[in-house]
Amino acid sequence: MRKHGRIKLGFAAVMLTSASAASEGADVSGGPAYLPPPAPIPFVYNWTGFYAGAHVGVGWSDGDGSGSSGLVGGGQVGFNYQINQWVLGVEGDFAGTTIKDSVNAAVVGPGAVITGNAEASLDWVSTLAPRVGYAFNNWLVYGKVGGAWAHASGTASAAINGMQVASISVDETVSGWMLGIGAEYALWDNWTAKIEYNMMDFGSSGPFADDKFNVLKAGINYRFGGSGWRF
Repeated sequence: MRKHGRIKLGFAAVMLTSASAASEGADVSGGPAYLPPPAPIPFVYNWTGFYAGAHVGVGWSDGDGSGSSGLVGGGQVGFNYQINQWVLGVEGDFAGTTIKDSVNAAVVGPGAVITGNAEASLDWVSTLAPRVGYAFNNWLVYGKVGGAWAHASGTASAAINGMQVASISVDETVSGWMLGIGAEYALWDNWTAKIEYNMMDFGSSGPFADDKFNVLKAGINYRFGGSGWRF
């Protein structure tokens, strides 16, 4: 009887060992219970949408360095549409300026000194232009070519021995064309910052002796709509 019982216990031990091995084999062949999380996708900035902002900078006219330079400050509005890494859009801006130019002359003759004075100021400038850019995630490098407008005012006077004998004034709005290049950087959410150079050519119009003006400005924009960052 003892021998028969030992056979039964041995058989039961073999069966338990086999079942355990089979269970472990099933666990190995079935693979892990949970799949590993996917690798994170990097953030990409979306430039599409309407935006508005402000800028400040400096402006100067091409010429002989007679002091026709000053500050500029104003605002801009625009729209971007992104296709892959290309960003197409249009932008308009308006800025007041402190750019001025002046000329003084004197002629000495027998018994008389004739003096002349002319002064002109560029009161404001405005541009409207298509914009084409290429995006490197949160960097945008762009160029634009379009129209430019400016309001200029000036006076000229002449005097003999200190007594004014003639005076004229000019007050007009002139038009021309512009080109610009710039770079814009996405700061966070819908805010971006930019730096831009513009060259404006007004031909021979207006009271200024110089017909080309340059502006270097820095600005900030806010894009309306959803967050600029996307997955």
